[in-house]
Amino acid sequence: MTKTTGLNETGTVVLDASGNGTVQLSPNGSNEHWLPTLASVKASSATNEASCKIYIGQSINDSNFVSGTFTGSSGDASDQVSGFDIWHRGNRYIFAVWAGGDVGATATLTLSGTKEFR
Repeated sequence: MTKTTGLNETGTVVLDASGNGTVQLSPNGSNEHWLPTLASVKASSATNEASCKIYIGQSINDSNFVSGTFTGSSGDASDQVSGFDIWHRGNRYIFAVWAGGDVGATATLTLSGTKEFR
């Protein structure tokens, strides 16, 4: 029997000396599946507007690229994550990768959708 609940997961990273950073999120349990509908990104400051790319898969590479934005600091959201099943046992993750933002800013990825326990 499948149990369904809302997905509202958040991850943060402090951008490094080059204004870059990566957040990696994945379910905690082997029977937990994330079915995202929206990925939102932002940073705590936007003097230097960061770009941000979203990847879903086992690693950050071109074949796992899902979406990107040039407003990764001031904020943006993508529904291009819809239709993916992110699950721990499948070694699938969602990554948000910021580049060129404010040094020391806190960047945030928020994932919304449905969480299933199978």
